Amino acid sequence: MALQANWDDLRLLLAVSRRGSFLRAGQLLGIAASTVSRRLTQLEAALGEPLVERGVEGCRLTSRGQSLVDVATAAEAGLRRQAVADTPGLHTELSGSVLVSAGEGFSSGVLEAVSRFTTLHPRCSVELLITADFHKIVRGVADIAIRTLHLGEPSLIYRPIGRFTYGVFADSGYLKRFPGVTVATAVNVALLPPLDMLPQMRAAKAAGLDRAQISVNSFTVQLESVRRGLGVGVLPRVLAKDLIEVFEDIELPDLEVYLVTRPQALKQAHIKCFFAILEQVLLEALSTETVERSVEG
Repeated sequence: MALQANWDDLRLLLAVSRRGSFLRAGQLLGIAASTVSRRLTQLEAALGEPLVERGVEGCRLTSRGQSLVDVATAAEAGLRRQAVADTPGLHTELSGSVLVSAGEGFSSGVLEAVSRFTTLHPRCSVELLITADFHKIVRGVADIAIRTLHLGEPSLIYRPIGRFTYGVFADSGYLKRFPGVTVATAVNVALLPPLDMLPQMRAAKAAGLDRAQISVNSFTVQLESVRRGLGVGVLPRVLAKDLIEVFEDIELPDLEVYLVTRPQALKQAHIKCFFAILEQVLLEALSTETVERSVEG
């Protein structure tokens, strides 16, 4: 049928795509899982074709559903760009400092946002605190945090960014030295506790990728080790653009990403402006990854 889905429909389907189930999509949107299911069923009936395959382990998009999600992702990015352009203070002179708390793997994204922000507002400054302490923002230590867990504090604003996907990657030099390398024979650049307990690392180990000659406690050092050809590594695809993906049959869970702040912080124009710019940078990274995966697929 020629009927087009509206933004509310697209937003619903996008949430199901990102969360993988009606229950988690409902939690993201603040509505009941039964409402998600009912509205999707109505949309499918209106379009005359299925958008989601329902199963015991969750939902999978049909090809038509994926095409609508692609439209939704582009629409969302456009709305966010407009929000950045309309943010008070973006085109006026601001001053003040912003304290950002983020895990090590997000440092490059924060630095890109800092570059854009300080170019627009040279009287502003940013302090980047690399930490895994999720509670700093609740205690008011940080103004903005990037998190990979939703802890449900009612006093905080959680802005879902999306999912970063993972793969196993190697440098071309390593693959030349070890042609025909397998999961059983590959040397893994492992992470030390507590980082080794991340779902992605545990899934790779369960799949047989457990032979390590070097273990590190830093994502940056892990990435550099893989680039130096010391072994393969479980890495987010967004950071591994110059590497080669191997063992693609290993299924690794995605990483949910949220931008978190306090309502009081967003009342300050310079913090609100940086929040909008950082959100856009992270969405651009996610959008680039999605496009590249679609082309490869």
